[in-house]
Amino acid sequence: MINEYVARKVATKDMQPCLICSKPTVTVLYNASGPDWLYTCDIHLHDNPQFAIPIHSIEYQEAVDKLRRLKLQVDKASVKNSNSWDGWVSHLFNKKPTKEDHNEEVSIENNEADEPEDVQKKYNQQLDLVANLQKKTRKYQLSDTTFNSRIERRKNQQRMLERRKKEQELYANTDPQELATQFTFPSVPNNPVSKS
Repeated sequence: MINEYVARKVATKDMQPCLICSKPTVTVLYNASGPDWLYTCDIHLHDNPQFAIPIHSIEYQEAVDKLRRLKLQVDKASVKNSNSWDGWVSHLFNKKPTKEDHNEEVSIENNEADEPEDVQKKYNQQLDLVANLQKKTRKYQLSDTTFNSRIERRKNQQRMLERRKKEQELYANTDPQELATQFTFPSVPNNPVSKS
């Protein structure tokens, strides 16, 4: 079984209790590699990394990288354009650029030719894009302990099913005469009761 689950919604009439908090939920994590599913609340998928970790798309990873670059540009633009006393003081305390850093800064400054407001707008748009991509995430990977417990539970269910089938076969194959010879059932005493 592969540790990759897809989040799906079911109808409200098919609600089941959440695996973690036991509240009714319509969100199901389904594993297609070995038919396994579990009901969970949406909040546990987003806020509980000890339960499930989202598997993000390449598009999301690229958007996050672009967001980081834009954040650096916004920070630099805010430091350069701040006219208050803390702006020029923080500008004094910034590190002096080395030659390697200077080459990188020249390439970044070429991109920074925009106004700080434009950079902030781009940053906000990219932030919205990242938030939308994060909401669209449907694939999750369970934590190792949760996934291993699911596998063990499945194996135990298989063992119990096999044991139950064996018991049913053994019970169905018994002959009543054979049971009577193997076991001695108590009988009513045959002694007559004497009256004195």
